[in-house]
Amino acid sequence: MRAFALYDSSKRHRKACAWLLFEPATEEFSLEIANWAAPDDLPLGIAAYAAEPPTQDQPRTVPPYLTWPWLQTRIPPADRANVDQVLAAHGLEDYYVPTLLSQTNGRSLDDDYLVEEVPASSYRTASLTEPLQGPEQLGTQLSRARRAAGMTQHQLSEATGIPQPVISAMEKGRRNPTLETMEILAAGCGRTLRISFE
Repeated sequence: MRAFALYDSSKRHRKACAWLLFEPATEEFSLEIANWAAPDDLPLGIAAYAAEPPTQDQPRTVPPYLTWPWLQTRIPPADRANVDQVLAAHGLEDYYVPTLLSQTNGRSLDDDYLVEEVPASSYRTASLTEPLQGPEQLGTQLSRARRAAGMTQHQLSEATGIPQPVISAMEKGRRNPTLETMEILAAGCGRTLRISFE
């Protein structure tokens, strides 16, 4: 799962009013509304779901079939004429909604709400400045190193012998690569792999 905190960027203190949750197995997004959030704390498209008071056992959620139309207002459509330029401007090679959200913060002209990726394992309590962990963090670092080297995923694949779809999946946080694979990819980007325990 990948998680994104939804917050109002016009407020001085960033606080998640909801979480956008992506399930890779089903390729679906859903929204979970924070217990404290009232309808006027949320974007217009999902405010109605906060009208019901929260219960301790059951979080207020917006199902995938209702989350997707709201989410589509926050990302460029895949069939947009200049989608390749949008992807290139954010250092992306393929259209993958979770990564696109992570890079663009789900900016919309309709409101001041943004999304920020947070650790999926602790999304309800994660600070909006807390670093990502695990595959998501590795994927983000791999993507940055590759772009800094001026390489496409295809070029990195040719340089390392690791198939481009595998590199793409790693950058999306969908694979947990071995240490050997990360060393090969780091070398392919002209970097060295450094591991630390903090």
